[in-house]
Amino acid sequence: MSLLNGILLAVAALIIGVLIGRFTVRSRDAGRLERELNTARKDMESYQGQINSHFADSAALMEQLAEQYQTLYRHMAEQSKFLAKAEEPLFREPEVEAAPADEEANQGQPPRDYAGSASGLLKQSS
Repeated sequence: MSLLNGILLAVAALIIGVLIGRFTVRSRDAGRLERELNTARKDMESYQGQINSHFADSAALMEQLAEQYQTLYRHMAEQSKFLAKAEEPLFREPEVEAAPADEEANQGQPPRDYAGSASGLLKQSS
């Protein structure tokens, strides 16, 4: 009976050892995966910060460029009056786009290609 008890004890120890090993590996893998996830999150947050900074800097540079262009344009317009001695100014101040009079008059009316009556498949046969 002692041989049978020894074999059963060895099998039970083997099963317990396998179970403990599996849980230990899983918890170690879970810890590693959690560290990788935290690292990936930090990298993503850093990347998003860099993108936000890039677009903020780009917007500021574009604003400066627009202001410098306007200054240059005004300078060229003023100097062209004196230097070119043209009857009409060579440079004109850009006009603010206003809605054309046609669009203002036609508001509330259907577009010109509107048939006014049913046509095609919607036309009722008499």
